[in-house]
This record gives sequence, C-alpha cells and structure tokens, in this order.
Amino acid sequence: MTWIYMMMGLCITLTTPIIKFSASVINGFGYSKLRTMLVGMPAGACNTATVWIGALVPRMFPGTRTYTAIGLCFVPLLGAVLLMTLPREGAEWGIVVSTWLGGCSSALLSSSASIIASNVNRNTKKSVVSVDFFIAYCVGCIVSPFAWTSKDAPRYAKGCILSLSSMIALIITYVGFAIVVKRKNASRDAKAADGQVQYIVEGSGGSQQAGVSINSDLTNVQDKGFRYTI
Repeated sequence: MTWIYMMMGLCITLTTPIIKFSASVINGFGYSKLRTMLVGMPAGACNTATVWIGALVPRMFPGTRTYTAIGLCFVPLLGAVLLMTLPREGAEWGIVVSTWLGGCSSALLSSSASIIASNVNRNTKKSVVSVDFFIAYCVGCIVSPFAWTSKDAPRYAKGCILSLSSMIALIITYVGFAIVVKRKNASRDAKAADGQVQYIVEGSGGSQQAGVSINSDLTNVQDKGFRYTI
C-alpha cells in the first residue's frame, strides 16, 4: 500500500509546473505582460474551487473520497489536452482557460493526504508513510520542470504530455487503490461473519461490530478489525 501512496504523490507533482510556467505560456501566445497577469488571476479561484469540491463532496457523500479524486483528475487532464490541441490563432481565451484548469492539482494533494490519514493506522507507521509520500512528492517537483524547456515554447508539448501521462497514471492508481481496499474489507468482513474474533471489534454495550478498533495499538495490517475507507 505504501507504494500506492508514493505513486499518488509522484503523479500529482508531475503536473504542477504549469502553475509556475502558466505566465510564460500565456505571454508566448501574444499577451502583454500586464494582460498576462490579469488573465491569469482566475487560476487561483479555479484551484480553490476544486479544493472545496474535493472536501465537501466526500463529506456530503461518505465513501466517495477516492471517486471524487478520480473525477478531479480530469480537470488538469483537460487543461493539458486543450493546451496541446487548441489552435494558436482564434483560441486565445481557450489557451488561457487551459492554464487555469491545468494548475488545479491542489485538490488532488489534499485528497491523497486525506486518504493516507484515514487508511494508515498508528502514529509511527503513519509518519513513515507520510515521509515516503513526501519523498515521492519531492522527486516529482525536481523532475517535472525539465519537461518544460524554452525550446518547446509556447506550447510546451513535452510538459503537456508529461502532465497528461501522469494524470492517467494517477487515475489508474486511484482505481487500483479502490479495488485493493474493497477486497481487503470484503475479506475481513467475511472472516468476521464467520466468527473469527480477531476480525471483530467490541462495540459499546458489549455488542460486536466490524470496524475500526479505536483503542488498538496495532497497524492497519495487524489490526484485523480495521476497515479501510475509500
């Protein structure tokens, strides 16, 4: 599971250079420096909006965090596609909007961090997994700018292809995560239904329920009563 979390961190940050290079992209398509600054301002609002979507949808519809993250992947994915394919003449505003959409990666970072927080049990293991996630995050930050070279301006095709590829890989990672945790939960639920006590958590009033063992000092792998959240 740790490798899945690291893959999330890597794929997310491979798309982030568009945030830094958006001004260069817009300016390269004929906008003045002042107008580039003005038309680039809504990018922050778009990014903030996706963060709120990533936070509110799982709150209103529990069990949809991973699916919401998958949906949010299509925002920067669409931005990369538009930036690569829109014609240089007559689609200036479309190119501007593509830079807005391409930079909407903060929601994916917060969603992935939330997935880790909910599915990794105990402080020591959570710290180790978080460090691994951060290492992958840093690798993505270091590597990704090399795809955005001046010789590819103003379209930056290599950077767009990298963003497109990383978003597809991230979607596959989220889908793989959902499949893995569903299978783990189904296996533990089946064993709990068979009466295997290590897969059952004592509830209040002496009742028994399958779920997270709140007072457990075990990791999510060792604690058979732990249930993953999607």
